[in-house]
Amino acid sequence: MADCVLQTLVPDIERLAATTVAKYRLPGMALGIIRDRELAWFGGFGTADLDSGKKPTESTIARVASVTKTFTTTAIMQLRDAGQLKLEDPLSQHIPEFASARAIHGDANGVTLRRLLTHRSGLVTESPTHGWHDLDFPSREEMLGKLPETGIVIPQDSAFKYSNLVYRVTGTPYIEYVHANIIEPLGLASTVFDLTDELRPHFFVGYNPTPYQDRPERAPYAHLNGISAAGQLHSTVGDLAKWVSFQFQTDGGDRRGAQVLKGSTLVEIQQPQYVEPDWSAGQCLGWRATRIGDHVYHNHGGGIHGFGTQVWFNVPSKTGVVVLINVWPPHGGLEIAQEVLEMVLNADEAVPLVPEQPALEPTPGALRRFVGYYRAEPGIDVDIEVREGSLRLAAHGGSAYSLHAPAVLEPTDKEAEWLVREGRAAGEIARFTFDDDDRVLSYELGAFVFKKLV
Repeated sequence: MADCVLQTLVPDIERLAATTVAKYRLPGMALGIIRDRELAWFGGFGTADLDSGKKPTESTIARVASVTKTFTTTAIMQLRDAGQLKLEDPLSQHIPEFASARAIHGDANGVTLRRLLTHRSGLVTESPTHGWHDLDFPSREEMLGKLPETGIVIPQDSAFKYSNLVYRVTGTPYIEYVHANIIEPLGLASTVFDLTDELRPHFFVGYNPTPYQDRPERAPYAHLNGISAAGQLHSTVGDLAKWVSFQFQTDGGDRRGAQVLKGSTLVEIQQPQYVEPDWSAGQCLGWRATRIGDHVYHNHGGGIHGFGTQVWFNVPSKTGVVVLINVWPPHGGLEIAQEVLEMVLNADEAVPLVPEQPALEPTPGALRRFVGYYRAEPGIDVDIEVREGSLRLAAHGGSAYSLHAPAVLEPTDKEAEWLVREGRAAGEIARFTFDDDDRVLSYELGAFVFKKLV
């Protein structure tokens, strides 16, 4: 582990994890920290199996429950990018059976794909087809048959019909689609909807708490069948680390190979669609965004009989945390995910940055004539500089009012026209004028004319 900041934190992280396991009487915990494209640190605490006493490893497989929904969102966005659906489509456009849903508030046409992905559809929390107490989960056909009994009640959440949507749009069963289009391209070898004989020995044994007793009991296992898209996935810290690393590839190109979504689509997924009134959190497409101090974390949790999962990450620092716990409810899982991320990011920010020696390259002759001090009425001052070989707008004298600056200017095929690459005027053209001796007189940008003074 070459991460010096992380190395200094390991004793504190291990102490926090061990304390969490003891405090909440957890059977076991698998904890991983992601830095950019690698699992930078892993710790296994407690036991993966109370009978054998084996410790959790980064390859220990657990049910990740509702974290499955982040894969489902990715599948839907792939279909959107392919032009097979729109996020504003009513669900009934793709699943006509839903048109007869009981509308206590709103109407069926208001249940759009975007509202489903952001839990703002107004649907009841669970389908009328099942209860979590009996572990008898419906088939896809049973789900469709119960749609007329599904209530649109208040702006609340439900995600149980995604699998039917993917099937209706592509003609491919949901599980097959996700495996072929997301899991395989990303190399998530231990991420499966159904445990194979090969993977079964690595399974995290899940437990239910037993009141008034020390030892928890083994949790029952039930396949989610028709609601698999909401929570049937199994995965490992190692694979979920790759899943988090993929979320950082927002500068990626088109969807191909391991780039299963365009970078611009990843950015779209991570943008809050709804924000809480106190700005403490927002709901993105599939992910939740939570603010803690100056940091924003995208996250999703999961809970199912015997298992609790937390996946948290901070995009600017490309740092993430995965927590797998083999008991449900998984007390302490959310808290340790938040605490570990805050520890790492705060430590990063505390390290003094040593400024690099500037390149001190000579200014190219073709750019030298643009350099100088410009002013637009009624008194907006801007400098044009050349830094690292690029023409740039900069606030004059460190002024707090910079309007279009800072921004890089990119040459076009016309000598007098330069494309603004960032900031308020991103995508617009700065047009320069010259005198008879080819000296710069001014430039026009955003309805302002900036005259060259120096």
